[in-house]
Amino acid sequence: MHPSRPRLSIAATRASAFTFCAALLLSCAGCGGNATQTRSLRLGGAQIPLEFVQGWLERSREPAFNVSRAEPVYLSQNGFRALARGDCDIACTDRPLVASELEQFGENPPIGRRVGFYGYALYVNDANRIDSIFSGHIELLFKRRILDWGELGGDAGAITLLGPGKGTRGGALLARQAGVWFSEPTWIALESDAAVIQRVREDPLALGFAGVGLDGDGVRYLGLRMERRGEPVFPSIEAIEQDRYGLAKVIYVYWREPASVAVNTAVSYLFSEAGQAALQRTDIWPIPADRSAVEPPAPLE
Repeated sequence: MHPSRPRLSIAATRASAFTFCAALLLSCAGCGGNATQTRSLRLGGAQIPLEFVQGWLERSREPAFNVSRAEPVYLSQNGFRALARGDCDIACTDRPLVASELEQFGENPPIGRRVGFYGYALYVNDANRIDSIFSGHIELLFKRRILDWGELGGDAGAITLLGPGKGTRGGALLARQAGVWFSEPTWIALESDAAVIQRVREDPLALGFAGVGLDGDGVRYLGLRMERRGEPVFPSIEAIEQDRYGLAKVIYVYWREPASVAVNTAVSYLFSEAGQAALQRTDIWPIPADRSAVEPPAPLE
C-alpha cells in the first residue's frame, strides 16, 4: 500500500478523461479534410447594403466567413474609395459605379454584381382614379403639405396616409421623408404591411406605403413619375433591377481582380441556393446570377 498516494474519485477520473478527450479532439481539429475553413473579408460601402451582406456572410456556416469593416461605413462612395485604396475586399453599395469614380481605379476597374433588392410601393384603392404622382410629391405628402387628392389631380377628398411604424426599415425611410426623427409619425402607423393593404382596400381615400408585391384584390400600385411630366414607372422586377423605380434599392457588390479565394467564395455563396435563401429570409428579393452583371460606366471624355 502507498498511503501517501492521493486517491482519485470516480467523478474526478471521469472529469480527467473528459478533459483529455476534449484536448485530443481540439488538437486534431483540422487534421482531417472535413474541417470548415473560415475566410476573412473586409467590407466597405453604404451602411444598409453592407449590413445586409455582412449578416448573410456571418450567418453562413459552410462556407464560413470572418467579416470586418473598412470605416467609414456611410455612403456608396466610401466603399468605392476603400476598394480603390485596397482597404476593403468587397464594396457593398446601393448604386452602380459612375464614370467620375473610375479614375481612382487606374487600369484595373472593379467588377460589379447586383445581388438583390428591397423596395416599397405606394398603394391606392382601385376606386381611386389617379394613376401616378410625381416622385417629388412623396416628401410633400409625408410632410403633410399635400392633404387632399384634389391637389394631385384626383377627386377631392382628404388623403388617409398609412404606413409602417417608425421602428421598421420602411418607417425609417418615411421618417426621413417627413423629417420626423424624434416626433410622432405624420401618417397612421400600422403593425404590418398586411394591415396597411387591408386599410387601403377598405378606404377609397387611402394612400398606403408598404413593401412591393402586395397589389391585387381591390388594391393597386400608384405609379411614380421620376420627372414631373415623365412616364409613370411601376415596381416591376425589370424597373427595379434597372434602377428606374425610385422607392426600391438594389444591393451591389464590387471587387477587383485578381480576386482572392475569400472574395470568390463570398460571391459564389451569395448566388448559391443557400445564399439566395439567406437573402429571402431578410426580405430581400434575390437577383439570379444570369441577370446580375453590371455594365461598367463609359470613361469620361
